[in-house]
Amino acid sequence: MAEITDPTQAKTVKIGYMTTRKYAWPPQPPHEFTVTSVTSAIGHGLPKPHLVGWAVKKTAEAAIRDHDIVGQFLTKQDKKSAIDHLKGARWRDLDSKGDRGTIVHAAVDAYVRGKPYTKDEIQELIHEAELPRSYWDSTVGMIAGAMEFLWEVEPEVLHNEVTVFSRDHGYGGTADLICKMKVGGSVVPCVVDFKTSKSIYDEVALQLCAYARANFVGLNDGSEVEIVPGGEPLKFGAVVRPISNGTYERADFILTQDVFDMFLACLKIHNSIEANILEAARRPTVQ
Repeated sequence: MAEITDPTQAKTVKIGYMTTRKYAWPPQPPHEFTVTSVTSAIGHGLPKPHLVGWAVKKTAEAAIRDHDIVGQFLTKQDKKSAIDHLKGARWRDLDSKGDRGTIVHAAVDAYVRGKPYTKDEIQELIHEAELPRSYWDSTVGMIAGAMEFLWEVEPEVLHNEVTVFSRDHGYGGTADLICKMKVGGSVVPCVVDFKTSKSIYDEVALQLCAYARANFVGLNDGSEVEIVPGGEPLKFGAVVRPISNGTYERADFILTQDVFDMFLACLKIHNSIEANILEAARRPTVQ
C-alpha cells in the first residue's frame, strides 16, 4: 500500500494562542535540543496583510453561495451557527488542498527513491485522503507536472525529504530535495521545494535560505550528515509549482545573507511571542 509522507521528526504543539511545529534532536530521548520549525517561524514572524483581503473574499463568497444554509440557521433563530458557518468559510477547502499537496509530495518522494507510483497507487492515495471528486483531476495533473520537472532537469539527488537543523540559530525544517542541478549556466548545489499553491511567492526564499544555512541533516537513526558532501556552500534555491494541466512553473532564488537575516528576524519575533515577551512587560499600575 502506498504511504503519504510527512515530516517524521516534527510535532505540533499549542503555546498560548499560537500553534507551532517543533523538532527535537536527536529523535530519540534524551534530546539535545528542541527547536522551532522554519515554516512556523516565517508564519508567525512575517506580516501577511493580503490574508485579510483573502479572508474577507472567502467569507463574502460563502455568504452568497451558502445563503440557503445561512437562511435556515436564521429562520431557527440560530444566529451563532450562521456566524460560525461564515467565519469558517475561509478554512473549508484548505484541508483538501493540503491533502492534495501531500499526495504530490509523496509521488515526488517515491519517484526519487526509484519506486514511482502506479496509476492504481495514486488512485488509492486519493481515496484514502477522501479528496473531493473535484480535486482528482488536478491532483493527477500536478503529479504529472512534478514528474515533468524531474525528467527534464534530472537532478543529482543528495538528500530527499530530510530534516535539517541549525544548532547555531535554533531551528529545524524538512527539505523536499537537496540536489545538484543546472541553475543558469552551471550545475550547482540547490535546495528545491515543491509548492502546490496557486502562485510562487517571494517569501519562499526565506524557507529555502533557512534550509541552506542549517548545520546538518538529521537522520531518523540519530546520525548527522553534511547538507552538501564536502561542505560545499548552498547558495541557490528553486521552487517548482506543479500545475493541474501537467506542466510546471519554476522560480530560482539566490540565497543571500540579507535573505537569511530576514528569516532570523522572523525567528526572533516568533520566539518572542512564544516567550510572552509583551505579556511579561506589563506591570500593575502603581497606586
